[in-house]
Amino acid sequence: MSILKVDTINEKTSGNGVAIPGHVVQVVQDVKTGQTSSGASVYSDTGLSGVITPKFSSSKVLVLVSQPMMLSIATTDAREAYYRIVRDSTGLIEGGTQFDLTHSAAYNSQGWVACLNFLDSPSTTSATTYKTQFRVSGGTSDIYAGYGGTSGTITLMEIAQ
Repeated sequence: MSILKVDTINEKTSGNGVAIPGHVVQVVQDVKTGQTSSGASVYSDTGLSGVITPKFSSSKVLVLVSQPMMLSIATTDAREAYYRIVRDSTGLIEGGTQFDLTHSAAYNSQGWVACLNFLDSPSTTSATTYKTQFRVSGGTSDIYAGYGGTSGTITLMEIAQ
């Protein structure tokens, strides 16, 4: 049996103190369980967020989001649901879906899993927050994240450049 004892493990570099391009420097994940809702037509936080402090200002951050959503509509008019990834206060990428109930009952709900991915260049070594937000296109509709206590995840991967 062998025993390895160390005081410090240094990050693998190219020899000049810079990380080797393309390798994953660190991974951060957050899981949000529980329901958040909004009926607003302006973006609001879903409660899912993660914080990463890049080790290199040249790194990119790969953001991977998977979040259960539901749209509840109390009209026969079409309504849209929008969701996005935000870095600090800057919107990065937006997704959306439309539900047209003009040929249906006056009340309906539809669930889906919102999956968004974005490769960001934050150009910083400061703590950086990534989060998701959502909104609806108009009144008589509500959007839910984590409906019924389901869980969503946000994974942040620092990629050396």
